[in-house]
Amino acid sequence: MNAPAPTIAMADDPLVARLARLETGQVSDVLDEAGLPNHALSPTLVPLDATLRFAGRAACLRGEASFAGRHASPALPNDALELTAKAGSVLIVASGGFNGGAIMGGFVAYSLQRQGCRAFVTDAPVRDADEIRGYGFPVVAAAVTPVNGARRWRYVAADEPVSLPGIGGASVTIRPGDLVLGDGDGVVVVPAEYAEQIIADSEALQRIEAAIAGALRSGETRKEAFRLNPRFDHVRPR
Repeated sequence: MNAPAPTIAMADDPLVARLARLETGQVSDVLDEAGLPNHALSPTLVPLDATLRFAGRAACLRGEASFAGRHASPALPNDALELTAKAGSVLIVASGGFNGGAIMGGFVAYSLQRQGCRAFVTDAPVRDADEIRGYGFPVVAAAVTPVNGARRWRYVAADEPVSLPGIGGASVTIRPGDLVLGDGDGVVVVPAEYAEQIIADSEALQRIEAAIAGALRSGETRKEAFRLNPRFDHVRPR
């Protein structure tokens, strides 16, 4: 498949549109100051293309290593990804730490992008990296491998909270409908119930940082530019 998949217009979501104009570092700082420190995915999860930004509502899937015993969890149907990833979503796949093969590749990426999924984020490996980069489809994963994981792993649950590795060994819980922002610095998750507050305070921080940058360009010292433009006094606790 050589041509990029056609894109579908993102679902009309004003909060996502506002979040997309921010930087992950700004949102991370505001989440910390608001008392929500466990929000950033581990730097061991890396983008296939760090130049691609994305924002959307989380759609969640969970899987596990294949197990043929009597009490194995039943697998979801083959089209579980497309059924879960609505237009405008960021598909989050928790693998349970699986590293025995790729859980998605070029055909999956093409299909997801075609129906309007904004990005794919997982703690497992993926494959067909060059093909996916050619589509301009953002993928964040633990590794790249040529090995097909379909014989070794399967999807078992959809539309429920999942956990991915976070900073310092912690886990980040992501629920369907939470907001997800990714850029060259990483991926942050904003709980849906605090999204309006966090985004508004991050927008204020963006304006403050623009003022700091202007002061530095005008010759002010960094210490003075920060004194004149307090960065976090406006951030409200959750």
